[in-house]
Amino acid sequence: MTTSYPELPKVKGNFLTYISLENAVHLLLSLTSECTARAVFGIMYAEARKVDNNFKSAGHYNYSGVQTDSGRWGYSEPIKARFEKKDVSGKLREFAAFKDDAGFFDFMINRIEKKGFNGCDPNQWTNTYIQSWWSPAKKSEYKPGTEKFRQKKDIYLSAMKRFDAFKKTYKGKTQNAGFKIGGWFIPLLAIAAIFIILDE
Repeated sequence: MTTSYPELPKVKGNFLTYISLENAVHLLLSLTSECTARAVFGIMYAEARKVDNNFKSAGHYNYSGVQTDSGRWGYSEPIKARFEKKDVSGKLREFAAFKDDAGFFDFMINRIEKKGFNGCDPNQWTNTYIQSWWSPAKKSEYKPGTEKFRQKKDIYLSAMKRFDAFKKTYKGKTQNAGFKIGGWFIPLLAIAAIFIILDE
């Protein structure tokens, strides 16, 4: 079996994990902005197996089939081990193992932001998912207006209905967009206020 992470230990792939859709929404909202949270949740909804109201991982908190046999990821720190398992086509592949749900979300948030997903825009999310995440051989043919594009967008819209329902039960604080300067996190509104003051 080919691996892109020979330095990581190999573990058994029968350690299955679950996270409820509601807890996934709540954890994502506590870790990142709402648009990024929606983008990650949309991918999970499209790719993870669902059992009742839970996402079921392929193993070891891997809810989106993150593989470790086809090249190294741009952000690998959350990947703690690797395991072998057959994919949906029946081919034996190697997958990433994460420490916990938070580790998986840390990885996904980083990748989703780097790929430019906007989970608040259905068409942009769908196009980015097809072209940069799912990335099938015929992706150039799956443009807006095609049947395949509509199918993937419908999955996103179904995911957002669930997201909105579970967002209502979230009692925590959602992360805001902003910049880190010298170790300080400055919200965008605060930056705007600073520029207004300087301009006066």
